[in-house]
Amino acid sequence: MINELEDQRSKWLRDLIRFLPLKSQFVLSGNVHDLHSENKASGSVFRPLVSCLNSELRSHGYSLVLCYDFINGFRIIDISSGQQEYEVAVSYMKQLGLTPANGCAPAGIDLFESVLEKVISWKDEPIALIVDYASRLISNPSDISDNEYRIFTRALIRSHEARGRPHGIPLKPFFNTVLWLVEKEGDLPDWLIVDNSKIRHISIPNPDYQMRRRLAASLIQSLEGAREASTEWQEIALQSFVDNTEGLLLADMMLIAQLCREEKLGYAKIGEAVRRYKVGVSEDPWQKIDRKKIRDGQSFIKERVKGQDHALVHMLDIIKRAVTGVGMPRRGGRPRGVAFLAGPTGVGKTELAKSITSLLFGDESAYIRFDMSEFSAEHSDQRLIGAPPGYVGYDVGGELTNAIREKPFSVVLFDEIEKAHPKILDKFLQILDDGVLTSGRGEKVYFTEAFIVFTSNLGIYQVDAAGERKATVSPSDSFDKIQVCIREEIERHFKLTLNRPEILNRIGENIIVFDFIRTGIAEQIFVDMVNNVLADLKTSREIEVMISSSAMQALREICLKELSNGGRGIRNKIEMHLVNPLSRELFDEDVKSGAQLCIASLEHGAVTKLFLTSNIQNEHAVS
Repeated sequence: MINELEDQRSKWLRDLIRFLPLKSQFVLSGNVHDLHSENKASGSVFRPLVSCLNSELRSHGYSLVLCYDFINGFRIIDISSGQQEYEVAVSYMKQLGLTPANGCAPAGIDLFESVLEKVISWKDEPIALIVDYASRLISNPSDISDNEYRIFTRALIRSHEARGRPHGIPLKPFFNTVLWLVEKEGDLPDWLIVDNSKIRHISIPNPDYQMRRRLAASLIQSLEGAREASTEWQEIALQSFVDNTEGLLLADMMLIAQLCREEKLGYAKIGEAVRRYKVGVSEDPWQKIDRKKIRDGQSFIKERVKGQDHALVHMLDIIKRAVTGVGMPRRGGRPRGVAFLAGPTGVGKTELAKSITSLLFGDESAYIRFDMSEFSAEHSDQRLIGAPPGYVGYDVGGELTNAIREKPFSVVLFDEIEKAHPKILDKFLQILDDGVLTSGRGEKVYFTEAFIVFTSNLGIYQVDAAGERKATVSPSDSFDKIQVCIREEIERHFKLTLNRPEILNRIGENIIVFDFIRTGIAEQIFVDMVNNVLADLKTSREIEVMISSSAMQALREICLKELSNGGRGIRNKIEMHLVNPLSRELFDEDVKSGAQLCIASLEHGAVTKLFLTSNIQNEHAVS
């Protein structure tokens, strides 16, 4: 049984036990404030690290294990072990110069230094000292005070002077062991640890799958309805719990089970409890989406995105998959959906992202846009996730992490992704793979409820040997040719230029190529935009303006002559040749509310001129 229990110990704990006879001091870093498994004959018990260390060290022959932290001072870790053992521990503490009461002895930094020296030089039965929150002994890592310097210098010198001494039956070498618990190895002075063969650094990782499963098995049994459920349904709930807590701590799992009990979700909804714990809200907008609205989504989006029917169908398929959960990975928590929109400028890529936001959440404020041309510098990733500790802006946080924390249910658009620095693209690997991003402050932000959209103009232009940008496709090309060219360029860019094929693999077949705005669609866009301009004027200023057929035709020829810039190009032309000259005329003539005017003709020149009349009886806007 003892061998079986030893085999179940964590690798880091086996490493510690193995080196106890060889090293006098240890630095334990990483997951030091989580629960850890203490293996007993009756099964696994999950307790704080200090309690687990106390149990292991006592079982290996240490007569006393003390714990110190700057706030509480020194304490006996387990005062319920028996009256005789407790009295021996109190006696030892008094010999160390402490005045214990109820197993605790307050001590500041000066007394800690004195006790540390006495522990290291202790001549009686071997003892151990656990220094919890050891990184907090240093107020400013870049400027260590004299007291702090003296403490760690003493520890360094004593680590080299320490010699093991035999104890126990059979005799084994023992040190009076000191264990420093820190979040990161760098929290202690480098000169204490680096290249010091007398001190062993051990990294404690986050709980793995097997460890989470062992805890989940006991927690599931405490949830409502679990004991009455069949073995099959218990296993389904257990698997959901383990898979969805990847990356979380055992302490988090305990809190999730508590949340599940408090909100009376029952064992079968443990996955929902995990979601609430991560995101921090109880309502799930994805479950409240009107499915009829999604089924009719194509007609809704067509009002805003024209001439891209294939893209609409593909995007709606991705949305339906996100809503139903079909194909979602069991383990981890990827975003609800991912789409990569590629194609010419001004064809509706950004408008499609806005449209699906409105379709999904009924509110375009859930749409978050990042222009990736602003993130072309290597260190601009700090704008997204926040500056690391010690740097300017650390307390502000990152633009992306702050936005997702505030609105976890959102559509996130990364516009012109190819313009971002390759280092920033590595952040998207974390988002697409695990649905989580760690901010500069070390906080985890979850993207599991977000819909991620990338846009790109890759494949539309190519830089020649002279450095000039030339179009590789044009509106005269067939859509099949455009699609092939764009897909080939996207693949080449990610695989060869960026050397990031893994990002392309995460996106998969969710690349949606947009077509140029063709003449028929351009006509519809043009007419809608003109009518909207005139309708808005009537609504906002109560000025009714119509346009004659001849003026409309002249404006049409100007705006539809060049379609390479898509709908955005048409809008720009309408602004230049209709909105600007119309505004000029209304301002110069001081036209009042209630007026009825007609654009009789349009003169195209260096500056477009409109000729207005007050007779609108026989004129109308062409639609």
